[in-house]
Amino acid sequence: MEYEAKQAEYLPTYDFLNLEFHLMDTRPGVKPNAFVTELIKRWLAVEMERLALRKSGRAMRGFQWKNVFLPDGTSSRTSYNGAVEFAKVVGDHIVSDSGELLTPSLFANLHAKGRNAWRFVWLRFPGDDCKRPAHPPMNP
Repeated sequence: MEYEAKQAEYLPTYDFLNLEFHLMDTRPGVKPNAFVTELIKRWLAVEMERLALRKSGRAMRGFQWKNVFLPDGTSSRTSYNGAVEFAKVVGDHIVSDSGELLTPSLFANLHAKGRNAWRFVWLRFPGDDCKRPAHPPMNP
């Protein structure tokens, strides 16, 4: 294991405990430190890209899914009974492998009805190496 220097950042106890209990219920095995580190990395990557785009004058393209922004190039995956489907954010749209324009709900329900896209869609953001569940963001 490689050494990694760390810096402590203190949270109010109430907020930390709410986060810890939420993670125990929704993402067993995920520790608050790892979760906060990943959250900060993702936020910082988006903010740095947003700043770079603002400086270059080009508008950021992507798909707004409720309160989650999927930047251009985000790939998504869903599966049902062995059928695996992929789609990608191209410009301002989610496009299936067959070229069909989709919403997250339509994508999650390609082979079934009544599936919640937050639960059945996995996302890989541009520059990220692994897919992550789309789970709804935590409420403040």
